[in-house]
This record gives sequence, structure tokens and C-alpha cells, in this order.
Amino acid sequence: MWEIMGKKDINEGDKAPLFTIESYNAGTINLAELIGDQKIVLIFSRYFGCPLCQLDLKTLLENKNAIKEKGGKILYITQSGEKVAKEFIEKEKIDFPVIPSSKDELYSEYGLGLMTAEAFTKVRSKLKEATKLGIKHGEYEGWEKQGPGQFVIDEQGTIIHALKGWLDIDSLLSVL
Repeated sequence: MWEIMGKKDINEGDKAPLFTIESYNAGTINLAELIGDQKIVLIFSRYFGCPLCQLDLKTLLENKNAIKEKGGKILYITQSGEKVAKEFIEKEKIDFPVIPSSKDELYSEYGLGLMTAEAFTKVRSKLKEATKLGIKHGEYEGWEKQGPGQFVIDEQGTIIHALKGWLDIDSLLSVL
């Protein structure tokens, strides 16, 4: 696992780093206030123009009802700016909070720096799959080397699932 510039390393069993931040589509999100009601699913994408991120978003949207049925609340973190994010929120009818962050904010708090070697090895096959589905690269809005990730926080605020890399819906659903 890579670590860059003193980034934190967040693991299962750790307390989730708390944040309060304005989302693009759901008002102020205060993680401390959400903890306790249900499991929180944090999805760290890169940015909406990224074809691999669009592919993962498609998978996430196809499985959002299964996540909700298992008691999970999705929070989606992106490096995209407001204009592009709101276009995707409307186009894809995204009904979970979409939260802006730079690589030095929430990504850093959750230990996501450079893309892991494992995530990097999947770029070519994921790009091929995205191209096959007609997904094209949009605006470049984030750090191209940013590592994506997913975390699940339980009702006590403890991380019960931590994965640095592209969306793995099966492992996510298995912990809910």
C-alpha cells in the first residue's frame, strides 16, 4: 500500500474522521450527526469527467437500492466543481449527497493519496469497458493520480470496511 506526504492510513477498526461540509445537492452534511442511525457508505470517486469514475458511478447507481435495503446511506465524494457535478446529479438523477473535496481535504483525511498499484493495474481493462459502453472522457477536474476508495462506517462511528481502489460493489454489499 502506498502512502504519500504523510497521508493518514485509515483501516478497519479505526474511528471515522468526522467532517461537516456543504454538499452540492443535499445541504450541509455533518458526519457526526449521521452516525448512529445507519451504516454510512463513503464512496471516493475522482471526478465526474473520468470515464472509469463514470463506470463506477453507473455500477453504484445500479446497486443503490440494494445498499439502502441493507441499511446503508451513501455519501459520494468528488473533486468535480459545482457546475459539472450539478450536471451529473441532474442527468443521472443522483439522490444521495454529492460532496466536493480536494485531494488535500477528505481524500487526505481518509488516507487516499496516489492511486494504489492494484488500482493502477485495473485502469486499462476498466477503460476498455467504459469505451465499450460509449463512456467518453469529460472535463479534467481532479488530480489524475488520485486514488479512489470506499469505506463503510457502522452505527458507532467505526470503519468496518476500507478499500483503496475502484468500486468493489460485492465487497461493499457483503459488509452491510
